[in-house]
Amino acid sequence: MNSSLKGKLALAFLLVFVAGAATGAFLGLHHLTHHIILGPPHSGDVPDKMREHFRRALGLTAEQESKIAPIIDATSAKLETIRVETAERVRTVMEESKKEIAPLLTPEQQKKLEKLDSEHRKMMYHHGFLPPPPKDNPPPP
Repeated sequence: MNSSLKGKLALAFLLVFVAGAATGAFLGLHHLTHHIILGPPHSGDVPDKMREHFRRALGLTAEQESKIAPIIDATSAKLETIRVETAERVRTVMEESKKEIAPLLTPEQQKKLEKLDSEHRKMMYHHGFLPPPPKDNPPPP
């Protein structure tokens, strides 16, 4: 094999490697952002996602879609109520546990706990999992 052919083969292997790495990075980033960081769809997305899923999976006609639309809307509203109630219950339990834990910590640890709580609230608010803050309490930065 001459050196020109070896160079071309090395370049071809390098291009295949780069293309594979770019594809892997893109798919990994897509999975990370849509399934891990952003989590499940926000409650406002649920009816549209349900409609699209049923339309594709069941091959619904336009008439069937229009007939099931009110059912999907009602289901979505019920699910939103459950989500809000559950989130409030979780918040209450977490606040109670924080109140029990805080006195057992040093003042420095209590400050760290407050910082962790603040960061967690910002993240939850940013991703739409916390309700809007009260009017007298502005949203976290």
